[in-house]
Amino acid sequence: MAVQIFRRGNRLFAAGSIGLIIVALLHGIGNFTSPPADPALNAVVEAMRGYHIDLGFGMRPSFMDIHMTLSMTMSILLLGLGLQNLVTLSVAGEVAKLIRAVCVVNAIFVGAVVVLCAVYRITPPLLTLGVVEVFFLLALMLPRTESSD
Repeated sequence: MAVQIFRRGNRLFAAGSIGLIIVALLHGIGNFTSPPADPALNAVVEAMRGYHIDLGFGMRPSFMDIHMTLSMTMSILLLGLGLQNLVTLSVAGEVAKLIRAVCVVNAIFVGAVVVLCAVYRITPPLLTLGVVEVFFLLALMLPRTESSD
């Protein structure tokens, strides 16, 4: 598998994909790092935590919840994209395996964003990506029929 990923002609794409994964991890770590002590920043953060928006279905996330969801979504999507690229390289040339492998990666990272939106109560992406996740999961569970063309 690693040989396929790092073979001649794939190395820069593989390196870029690994770079996406590293950026995703750094971005994720940054989300949980405490900001410097600053009274003005503390006031903004407290205002963001105190202001809630009604998004339906009984979900009233704070503006800080929305901010954190969007910020962590970037980490999840970068990680998913990097992994997807590496999986694509690892099975290139075998179309059925390629489709299944890419589908698994999509199901994992879209599912992660769905969970994140559920935790922070962000209704629009929770519903829309929840539907997308169902398609990926069905694609994995239902038998694949080969095209005759």
